[in-house]
Amino acid sequence: MKKIRGVFLIGCLFLSLCGCFAQDPAARARHYAREAQERYEAAARLYERILAAAPDSSRIRLAAGMLYFSHGDLDRAIGHLRRSKEPDAAKYQAIALYRSGDYTSALEICSRQERKDDEFQYYHGLICEKLNLFDRALAAYRGIGGKAFAGKAAERIAAIEKAVNTRRIGDIDPGVAAILAGSPEPAQYPQAGALILLSDEKVQITAGNTMVYLLHYIVRIVNERGKERFAEAPIEYDSTDEKVILEYARTIRPDGTVVDVGSRHIRDVSKYLNFPLYSNARVFIISFPEITEGAVIEYKVAVHRSQLINKKDFVIPLSLQAPEPVIDSRFELTIPSSRKVNIRTVNERYNSFGAGLSPAVMRDNGRITYRWQCGNIPQIIPEPQMPPFEEINPAVLISSFDSWQEIYDWWWSLAKDKIKTTAAISQKVGELTAGISSDEARIASIHNFCAQKIRYVAVEYGQAGYEPHQAGDIFQNKYGDCKDQAILLVAMLREAGFEAWPVLIPTSDSFAMDGEFPAMLFNHCIAAVSLNGKLAFMDPTAETCSFGDLPAGDQDRTVLVIKENGFEIARTPLYPAGHNTVSQRLSLSIGPDEGVTGERAVSSKGIYDQTQRYWLLYTLPDTVKDTITSKIQEISIGARLEGYSVDNLNDLNKPLMLRYSFAGPEFMIPAGRLRILPSLASIDMSSVSKKARVYPILYPVLDSRNIETAIYLPPGYDARYVPGPIEEENQWMKFSARYDLEARTLLFRQSIELRARSVTQEEYPAYKAFMEQLGLRLKQRVVLERKK
Repeated sequence: MKKIRGVFLIGCLFLSLCGCFAQDPAARARHYAREAQERYEAAARLYERILAAAPDSSRIRLAAGMLYFSHGDLDRAIGHLRRSKEPDAAKYQAIALYRSGDYTSALEICSRQERKDDEFQYYHGLICEKLNLFDRALAAYRGIGGKAFAGKAAERIAAIEKAVNTRRIGDIDPGVAAILAGSPEPAQYPQAGALILLSDEKVQITAGNTMVYLLHYIVRIVNERGKERFAEAPIEYDSTDEKVILEYARTIRPDGTVVDVGSRHIRDVSKYLNFPLYSNARVFIISFPEITEGAVIEYKVAVHRSQLINKKDFVIPLSLQAPEPVIDSRFELTIPSSRKVNIRTVNERYNSFGAGLSPAVMRDNGRITYRWQCGNIPQIIPEPQMPPFEEINPAVLISSFDSWQEIYDWWWSLAKDKIKTTAAISQKVGELTAGISSDEARIASIHNFCAQKIRYVAVEYGQAGYEPHQAGDIFQNKYGDCKDQAILLVAMLREAGFEAWPVLIPTSDSFAMDGEFPAMLFNHCIAAVSLNGKLAFMDPTAETCSFGDLPAGDQDRTVLVIKENGFEIARTPLYPAGHNTVSQRLSLSIGPDEGVTGERAVSSKGIYDQTQRYWLLYTLPDTVKDTITSKIQEISIGARLEGYSVDNLNDLNKPLMLRYSFAGPEFMIPAGRLRILPSLASIDMSSVSKKARVYPILYPVLDSRNIETAIYLPPGYDARYVPGPIEEENQWMKFSARYDLEARTLLFRQSIELRARSVTQEEYPAYKAFMEQLGLRLKQRVVLERKK
């Protein structure tokens, strides 16, 4: 009875399951999938047991490799196929390597195989394409004879070659043809290298918080400068959440016929190939064929972003001007009607061409579109010592962030768990601070380690994502971008007992932070530490910048300090002139034959120390020697360098000192019995070379430059003329130059202290007049007379 009841229950269960499967095909599919997975795993275990007993079985290796290959476990497949000598093993190993992205190893296998079937040939071609070896790819595709892959090969050949289109642009796209026909003559723009006939950009924000960025450019090449600038169109993107889709790209010849861009003209490469941590930073490069003067390039690209900055917000800077004239500029932003954006215009005083900075707003079907359109935008023509483009280019800034607190909450959530020390970091901090008593010296030791021993990968903030890596990973790898180096420095300082924080900063070549306009416009990340109750800022990416100093681009900037319990809006210091100094001491001895021997010592601080130290670190010793030798020719033609030395090159705690000695056959300019000394004074007049300026003068920093020259004269020379002292002091600078002659020693001293970084366009005529008058006075020379 129990047996009959058991059979009955099993039967009911079977009928019940069959009934469920019949009613729910998805359940049946899931059952089959589980069963297939179980069988796959059982087969894999069986193969591994067989291979454990017979590891050299080439046939079983191939079978195991193909099992893993068919289920997408490429790493295991490659491991087994590599150890098999069966004919098909190399083929599927190459395909598996291709699918896993190891194109170089895949090509190596293809190159070793003399005979390949059509499938192998086809994948050989795909591999060559990935490595930009298009001629080899074409050869591989053309070697395919069977029907199964002939069609696919033909498609790839057509994509690579994209033969010249014999049709004219008017037949292909009458709208583009009309733009070309109505475009102005290049002669109207004598400074232009190219004319941007159309810049049409559209940004679409979806209800799902994704973004589509559409670009359509038409550019006429005018001359070699234009060819250099526009022969390639690089589109940078982050492969983590962005993809680039090219709709089309083409070159339009001067006669109107079209050359399409094929796959051989397109590269998709890692921007930082040697740094795996930033492999997601990529560049999609379009190389246009047949670029000549008068040709036109045109391309349409879509960049799809799967998530916004913090999964819901976006920031768009829209600059109006470019290095070339823009004939027609269009920009559209479309957002769901439930979203709102904040819009701010900057640099309006430079909108002399009357561009409309206010958008047209349209509402339709639950969407809001903001549209800007401007025409005939002049190019920016560079001037000496002009401000960065971001300070003089009229622009519209668009941000969906509501507050700085929102930005802080998001960024701190990305960074707070990364500021953790490891045993190795703790040990290094102990080594760096051992035996050092003062807080400043301990901070400097840790800062110098991060600046000098952690390689900086110059990834602009946001290009490879906003989230930093773990401090331990950066310490172990010994390289990092700005946010990573800042995180490591903060972690090490905290380990040493200091309060330290990461700092988001827009450097001088980015739009300035506005406390009333929350936006992620930062392009850099540095660090700050509390020292004597004040913030001390540090930039560990500047390897030749000592603690207590900052690169010029970091100075006088509004920044966001990211603290544990909130943010602080602060400002980095603009160091006084005495902080950035360069001093030259030159000692010359003139012999009875009027030959000269000399010694020069150059010491520097601040920005001059940074640049001089960097040059000496990364310049070949022979090049340094040649540069100094060319410099002393200004003192004596034919002078020879007798030696040079550099003090404190690798010690950021001490100022750099460069010394060199030389000897030359002449120094004074003979005029009968008179001897005229070369000019000992020096001042840079390049900033006042123009009659008038469009933009203000902006010097990088406030600085002080000092020259001291001592000339020891031989007996038998009298002074006929010694210039008088010059003392000038105004809102721009303090200047002094003085000659003193005592016995046979002539001493010259010059000092320039810059008091204002900026000279406005309105001040420029007065500043130019002052500088030119000063320059004329400095042309006076010392005149000696040689006794009979």
